[in-house]
Amino acid sequence: MSRYIAVAALSLVVARPAAAQDPVVTPPPEIAAESLPPSNYPWLLGYFPYVAGGMGGGPVAAVRLRYFQPAPYDERQTYRAEVVAELGIGFHGSRFAELRYRAPLLSEELRVSARLLARRNTRDTYFGLGNDTEFDRELEDVQEFAYRVHRTRYVGSLELSRRIVGRLKIAGLGAVANDRYFQLADESVFQNEFGADLDQTDVSGRAALVLDLRDNEFDPTAGILLDAGFQAGSGAGNYTRVYGLGRMYRRLGSRMMVTARLGASQLYGDPPLAAHFEIPAWESTLRVYGGSTNRALRSGRFGGEGILLGSLDVRRELLLTRNALSVTALAFVDAGRVFQDEKLRLTTEDMAVGGGLGLAVRILRSTTVIGYVAKGPDGVKLNVGAGWTY
Repeated sequence: MSRYIAVAALSLVVARPAAAQDPVVTPPPEIAAESLPPSNYPWLLGYFPYVAGGMGGGPVAAVRLRYFQPAPYDERQTYRAEVVAELGIGFHGSRFAELRYRAPLLSEELRVSARLLARRNTRDTYFGLGNDTEFDRELEDVQEFAYRVHRTRYVGSLELSRRIVGRLKIAGLGAVANDRYFQLADESVFQNEFGADLDQTDVSGRAALVLDLRDNEFDPTAGILLDAGFQAGSGAGNYTRVYGLGRMYRRLGSRMMVTARLGASQLYGDPPLAAHFEIPAWESTLRVYGGSTNRALRSGRFGGEGILLGSLDVRRELLLTRNALSVTALAFVDAGRVFQDEKLRLTTEDMAVGGGLGLAVRILRSTTVIGYVAKGPDGVKLNVGAGWTY
């Protein structure tokens, strides 16, 4: 796609009137599209409305504006840099605003990612901490706010990644986050554990080593991604964290592939409540445990000081038309657990296991929409999301 954009841009230059028809003057040679420096590729603007979920207990009407510079067609990324602004409003006064800047091809050695977020979710979920927390559907029917909490969150972060050698990188992240929680009912799980409200500010830093051997970043089909890091923050008191994440992608024939993910994280000290439900992975924050980490569970279903997780997908391409459109069927299983008031250990005991089927549709080389149905400890879950889970 970006190659065609480059050709179109060049045509505006090449299509000028020819040089004076003096036989002494030698006309300039024709410029090849491949000779256009990637740094000179035009910046493009895209904008579209969409409907998302997960805020206010219902759908969110949102709009996204994206100003980006395409990357060469054979790059592992589809863009050199982008600025993305998103605004959304949901039910019961929920809303969010987010501004992101990402430059994965800033140079051969350096890439940068920055983010500003303001979000108010008037019906966020909270089921408690620990692996033995329960979800009682009958209780939720009687008391709608039993597992709900009003949460306002502000985040600012900046991450720089620098290549050491080959595909090995070192990445440093600095972040500031403020979370305010308010009870929605006297008999909610949050109110029973924390009272009427909780206000926490966390200033943190994280250093990580990243080995990225994937064939590409927008839709990997081969290779591995390893990410291991150390985090320190202020939180409710001082705290630290160590974590490790690994992803594997392997083709089995021309249309079938297997993907797998393993991860673990352990907190020490006095972390804020939010840190129990996320891992500061490279260039993204991994929400645990539930949602993208276990597709059969609600987002944030389990939280704890220690987290152990794993996923296995089998994907089969049903339709592929030279990166213009692809349709893929998938079967998956997710398993994991959290540890609270006990240290992380390798075990298969008390795992929350869920599995299901899904269908993914990818348009061009960037937009992937996935719908799936999954069954786990809390019953059946249906969901539609954007982008691969991992």
